[in-house]
Amino acid sequence: MGTAKLVEKLEDFFDLSKQKRRKKHDKYLKIVRQLEKRKSKLDKKIKREKAGDANSRRHKALIRELEVVSKLINKANKQDPAD
Repeated sequence: MGTAKLVEKLEDFFDLSKQKRRKKHDKYLKIVRQLEKRKSKLDKKIKREKAGDANSRRHKALIRELEVVSKLINKANKQDPAD
């Protein structure tokens, strides 16, 4: 699943009321797991790209995507409805 799709799902989740968020906590956890998987894949890709050319456009794009995914994970953890 693409990063944009995960962002959309996460934003939809945060737009819900607190009561509805609690009911959908399982879906929330699934989204966070998918973001974590995406982050680990990006880490691996970045390491491979860095071995070739650390200044390439591809490498820079991967780093930007990793930053976005990391921020989303942090935001999700801060707004965890289980708190």
